[in-house]
Amino acid sequence: MLAKNEIAHDAGMAVNDPAPPVRGIMLITPARRRIMLVLLCVIYTLNYLDRQIVVILQEPIKSEFRLQDWQLGLLTGGAFGLFYTLMGVPIAHWVDRGGNRVRLLAGMLAVWSALTALCGLARSYGSFFLARMGVGLAEAGFAPASQALISDLYSRDERPRAMGLFSIGVPIGVMAGMAIGGIVAHQTDWRVALFVAGFPGLIVAMLFATFAREPARGASEAERAVQEQAAPPVSLWRATRILGRRAAFVHVIAGTAVTALVEMAMTSWMPSFLIRAHGFSLSQVGVGFGLIAGIGGIIGTMAGGWQGSYLGRKGMHRMLWVPIAGLLLCIPLYLAVLYIPDGRTALALLILPTILGAFWTAPAIALTQNLAPVAMRARAAALRIVAANLVGMALGPLLTGALSDWFATDAGSNAIGLRNALAVMTLLFIWAALHWVLAVRALRRELREEAAD
Repeated sequence: MLAKNEIAHDAGMAVNDPAPPVRGIMLITPARRRIMLVLLCVIYTLNYLDRQIVVILQEPIKSEFRLQDWQLGLLTGGAFGLFYTLMGVPIAHWVDRGGNRVRLLAGMLAVWSALTALCGLARSYGSFFLARMGVGLAEAGFAPASQALISDLYSRDERPRAMGLFSIGVPIGVMAGMAIGGIVAHQTDWRVALFVAGFPGLIVAMLFATFAREPARGASEAERAVQEQAAPPVSLWRATRILGRRAAFVHVIAGTAVTALVEMAMTSWMPSFLIRAHGFSLSQVGVGFGLIAGIGGIIGTMAGGWQGSYLGRKGMHRMLWVPIAGLLLCIPLYLAVLYIPDGRTALALLILPTILGAFWTAPAIALTQNLAPVAMRARAAALRIVAANLVGMALGPLLTGALSDWFATDAGSNAIGLRNALAVMTLLFIWAALHWVLAVRALRRELREEAAD
């Protein structure tokens, strides 16, 4: 309990400096709150559409630029994830110090949408890589700013459900990216698909700037916010130290990193596997895999958010047991998908690990926000995003591509090489589950210590 008290003391320590002014609108109507959540979900959809459309376009891009799998992995992961990560933390720091989140989100959406379309003009691997870097830089502050915004709109008990609704933007975006990319590229070419993907974001950016309003910091939990408003802004280094002292927070971040590593590997390379191993066309994989990723992801994300709100009322640790079971069940299911000889059966079976593998998303986001002081929420979200993207997005596709090239050299087949690489990555779900179990233990310990006080 001592460590937790120290965290609370550091986060809300009273000083003689004048309290910073409360920024934003003090009261947002329930109707506007719902509109803002829906718009944030739409933006999250476009965020993932612009990321994932490159995944379905990997094979024609590889053919045109004559690339190895590790280069594709770097293009879909490292080019985006590394620079997304580099800017995420400083933007979150600015947000926590009072930056206007609504204007930031609208501006970033417009920029990354324009840069996605610009990727379609690339004439070499290098120019495509640079354009994807720009998309990553533009998207960098979205997750911290949006999650901190939602946390000021919804209370702790409502938060898992709200985060679940927000997070369905991920599977919808994956579904839209795969379907649009596959169909448009099949009918025209991959460059036109990127132009089509970038355009809607410009319209949604204007809508969000028009209808969204900036809430007061800590508006969803007034008593806690009043205490923390008395504290001056906390430096980035100090905020990281404060959050890092809480064992539950550390294991949530570590669990996020390893889970994202495996899931980004599967999402980034499964379409290519289906094309290489089973002879599907771009449009078939785009529509088939896109629908499965979208529908399965929506069901899993919503179910994960619902069970998190329901079970979490009796202790935050309770919201993690269902996601842990889901991740462990993904291992045999993904292995079955990879080794079943019939392509249609493999594609249909993908729905099960897609649902089970999405249970963890909303509880992870909610726990990150619940465990952080109000004044550090954007930075807490940024640390989670750094873990997910530096380890997951930047490393997952690249590591899988490198393993695929290595296995293919021995097997003499790109399809077998990729299948074996994905099988190895699937086993890492065990490592991810270990961190989630350790997070449960840390949260239970905190609950017992609170009861003892």
